[in-house]
Amino acid sequence: MCEAGTSFLPIAEAAHLLETTEMRVLMMLKKKELEGKQVDEAWYIDRSSLKLCDKPKAADIVKPGCGGGCGSGCGGH
Repeated sequence: MCEAGTSFLPIAEAAHLLETTEMRVLMMLKKKELEGKQVDEAWYIDRSSLKLCDKPKAADIVKPGCGGGCGSGCGGH
């Protein structure tokens, strides 16, 4: 997954790799947390800006027993 060189991914694929939503990827672009380019009306994300090497996944961060959805009043977030 840690590839050298510049290649661009469609936003849907980047969201899948980051285990998040396309909207979150767009927000990350806006905050300059990711690099990308817009071609016509579609966004493409620079694969190297995803920084997937040794990055924890969302499942690694959520507390055991916590569904991560909140609303249950667990107080874990």
